Amino acid sequence: MISRGRIVLACAVLVLALATTSAQPNSTLIPLPAGWRLARELMTGFPTDGLQLYVLEITAPATPAKVYCVAWDTTAPSVAFKPVLTATPRTPTQIAAAETGTVYAAINAGYFGGNQSFSLVQHAGSVLSANVKSLARTFQGAATTYFPTRAAFGINAGGRLTTDWIYSIGSGTTPIIAYPSPSPNRLNVAPLPVPTAAFPSGGVPWLMDHAIGGSPMLIKDGEVRVTDQEELIEINNTTPRARSAIGHTASGIVLLVAAEGDNSPGPAGFNLVQFAHLLRTLGCIGAINLDGGGSTSLVVGGRRTVRPGDGNERPVISALLLTDPQTQTPVASVPSITHQPWDLAVSTGTSAIFQVAASGGGLAYQWSSPSGPIPGATQASYTFPAATPAHAGTYTVTTSNTRGTVTSRAATLAVVTALPAELANLSTRADSGLGADVLIGGFVVRTGPARIVARGVGPGLAPLGVTGFLSDPQLELLTGSGTTLATNDNWDAPTLAPVAAAVGAFGLSPGSRDAALISVVQPGPHVVVASAADRSSTGNTLIEIYDTRTSAGVLTNLSARARVPAGDGTLIAGFVVRGDAAMTVLIRAIGPALTSLGVPAALPHTRLSLVHNGEILFTNSRWAIAGNALAIREAARQTGAFSLVPGSADSALLVTLPPGAYTAVVDSPTGAGGVALVEVYEVR
Repeated sequence: MISRGRIVLACAVLVLALATTSAQPNSTLIPLPAGWRLARELMTGFPTDGLQLYVLEITAPATPAKVYCVAWDTTAPSVAFKPVLTATPRTPTQIAAAETGTVYAAINAGYFGGNQSFSLVQHAGSVLSANVKSLARTFQGAATTYFPTRAAFGINAGGRLTTDWIYSIGSGTTPIIAYPSPSPNRLNVAPLPVPTAAFPSGGVPWLMDHAIGGSPMLIKDGEVRVTDQEELIEINNTTPRARSAIGHTASGIVLLVAAEGDNSPGPAGFNLVQFAHLLRTLGCIGAINLDGGGSTSLVVGGRRTVRPGDGNERPVISALLLTDPQTQTPVASVPSITHQPWDLAVSTGTSAIFQVAASGGGLAYQWSSPSGPIPGATQASYTFPAATPAHAGTYTVTTSNTRGTVTSRAATLAVVTALPAELANLSTRADSGLGADVLIGGFVVRTGPARIVARGVGPGLAPLGVTGFLSDPQLELLTGSGTTLATNDNWDAPTLAPVAAAVGAFGLSPGSRDAALISVVQPGPHVVVASAADRSSTGNTLIEIYDTRTSAGVLTNLSARARVPAGDGTLIAGFVVRGDAAMTVLIRAIGPALTSLGVPAALPHTRLSLVHNGEILFTNSRWAIAGNALAIREAARQTGAFSLVPGSADSALLVTLPPGAYTAVVDSPTGAGGVALVEVYEVR
């Protein structure tokens, strides 16, 4: 039997992927404290969910205050987070206007002087500017160099939000180290040493995809903790001023907050401690101060909100933007359709999705029926959530940009009375390693009991031209809770061969060291693990899971987990759509999001390709930029898949597929290696 300790984490993650249910959003993204309201009048052009604007207005005789807060649900794929560094100072309004596509909101970011940024700016993994590494303060009557650790807000590749004290060690902008507490510098006290990986204590590498620096920390781990003294920041800390900040809640909502100030007889603003407490009332568990004062500016839909203290919006060197990712690709050429929408025949009441793939950049879409353009059908896909005979007909899509227009072939939708199609089997091939790097396949049984055939093929791959295979695999079938149901080392040809042939599996040589088993399983999640019988060998292995019942399918979703080798390594998962009608499936390639589930060395960026008969049908390398990203998120909720954040480098496809065999190929667009999970869900 395979060591339980080596695979318990991997199995737990796979079962979570098979069985987790996502929560639905509230009417407001955060609970609003007394005095705050939803500013719908300023939300023109906002996406339908995932982005909101709130305002707090207090007038005399109470102490005047005017504060705006943009709330962004990081699971909303219609919004992207973009830190920007400019070559010369420009106002946030100008920075937003210079973007290629739609900018929902822009707020001033870090500190600067002239054309130089003194705060971290990091976008898509690239550090454009570091937090200030040294500064001069007077000590014993002389200018003295200090080396402060300053606050920063970051989003990693898996979408985790964090606020930390950081320092770029060495001579460049990286590596960046985060510390549990700031270096305890103080004015009028001798400077502490230059921060390193070892000082202050507890430092760890700070690996973010997007980040912005500021100062000081306002809230850390749910507690107000204003560390202006340690960070050696002097910004009228104890007097009311205009302020700006970025923070996040425990539920993954990012808040951009700007408080008006310096506007006598209107709002004077807040001191740092007051501002921190204001952010805490909004639910922030982490928040950092941005370059406020006269630099404070929050632009929403091209309109300024807070009134500048000096009457004019100040040019700054960096800003934070919330953008529409679908409009950020610049126009490169005349549109060209790379994949035409195909004909679909679906069962009554099931979903149907027409899709087009096109190149050219800056693309807009319009789907049409013979009656004319379809209102609201302006994405790369067009979905019928529950098809009826009234939907049957032909559909085209016109793709356009500023350089031209192209119209697709007419695709036919037929709505039939056949039973809905079903998932019939899973096959996954990758290297099976040691410990937690064994090859794992998962499946969920919808109805049961069900009779399942599982195979772990190593030597049987040789006739197919595969080299480096695992010479003696063993197989273990477990329930989602980790109970072993069956095991096998060397397959029993007389018993297994007829059953395998009946489900369409390729033949194995009698007496080979491949593994196979038959088991009756109950409804719920299950896991199949393939590893070396000697517990020390590694090699390429194929897991196959077959549903032997041909009259009615029992599998509702399938998954596989393995380590993708660096370079040109892949994780390959095959599945079969069985029946007389097309079926909508959600396919996901998870890497970065595994980190938050406790998986070490997850693949930092995934690319997912769907292949049929040797042709690549669709490819995706960031799920939130898919043309039907909103539908992908909704399908994940519907099927119970755990949520992904738009900034993550995980991938997904939502497609309607005719009956047949398909292959999902997972690799890294950068050639990196790491653990990946591929999932296939039926979407009814």
